[in-house]
Amino acid sequence: MAAGEELVGRTLGAYRIEATIGTGATGVVYRAVDASGGPPVALKVLHENLGSITGLEKRFRREARVLEKLSHPNIVEISDFGIQDGRTFIAMELLEGRTLEDELEEGPIAPRRALQLYEPILQALAEAHDREVVHRDLKPANVFLLHDGSVKLLDFGLAKMLSIEETNEEGTLTRKGRIVGTPAYMAPEQITGVFIDVRADVYALGVMLYELLADRRPFLYERRSELLRAHLLEPIPPLTEVRPGLQVDEALEALLGRALAKDAAKRFTNARGMLEALRKLPADCVRLDPDTRGEPRQRTGPSSAVISHEERQAITESAGLSTSSGNISQPVPGTDAPTEVDAPAFRERDRPTLHTGPSASSPRSGVPTLALFAFALLLLGLAAGLWAALMP
Repeated sequence: MAAGEELVGRTLGAYRIEATIGTGATGVVYRAVDASGGPPVALKVLHENLGSITGLEKRFRREARVLEKLSHPNIVEISDFGIQDGRTFIAMELLEGRTLEDELEEGPIAPRRALQLYEPILQALAEAHDREVVHRDLKPANVFLLHDGSVKLLDFGLAKMLSIEETNEEGTLTRKGRIVGTPAYMAPEQITGVFIDVRADVYALGVMLYELLADRRPFLYERRSELLRAHLLEPIPPLTEVRPGLQVDEALEALLGRALAKDAAKRFTNARGMLEALRKLPADCVRLDPDTRGEPRQRTGPSSAVISHEERQAITESAGLSTSSGNISQPVPGTDAPTEVDAPAFRERDRPTLHTGPSASSPRSGVPTLALFAFALLLLGLAAGLWAALMP
């Protein structure tokens, strides 16, 4: 029996499962019919090892209620959700077409068509970000192209439902535990676990735009650890170097560079800001001559993965980074010594992120903090002695 076939013919909630549509890292999608006589739905059933995460049910129901209110023509509609016999499921509108990942596997997309497909993706994310909803797993496999030419975003919020593994004694969700996401599109702060907000989506949007234009992802490492480390430290290869014949306007290069900044504070604040920048680009901002394809497009892990806290910590340390006190220390190019910098001023919902610039409040390289403290005490003692000598 093929994976996922065991539920065909069975009933979950009000839905009778008819056939398997597809299988992914987080679950199996089925075609199902509503016993009440409603239209057919796509029923996503999470894999049992994910559905058994401690505290999932409470978190799942809370997030699903948020997503039910997220109404936009470019976001797949969630009609129902539930947990039955230990199986967690989401009922969504049934779509006819194929994913953007499928189209990219078939062949390169012309640059102008790439931008046309990209705008509705940004429109959907802009609506979500206005409500402070983070997707967390943006990638071509979660973009659905309908037969009528419209675009839909899939799996909204699913990664967040599965991200936090543990709860404390009071039942409050902790920030430790495994995360679910796709390494090829993960923002640096998502990898290190310092924080996640809508700017992690902006980074993934940047990777997707790069991929649509270059016909490949920025980093092509097969090993997950190397791929994650590249997102932490390596510069993004210039588009014109990876796709011969591609001509890119400076404004588009600047947009892409801002979206892919390692430091979240340097990115667009949200997808709406990126959408506004996209709409200001000149009509001929990207051209391809000749319109040919080089080497076959490589798959670099487009599937979601469950990454443990220990694995993320090991990758962070191997990259020479430290996440103590909410900051990340990054090695200065050309040296072995890390430099730790403080976060700039953020709004209330912002948290510290990856920084590479100097900090006025940080100790200078080569001067131990203990030595500075001892020197300050010496000065204080001298001042006290001078004051005593001058007293009548």
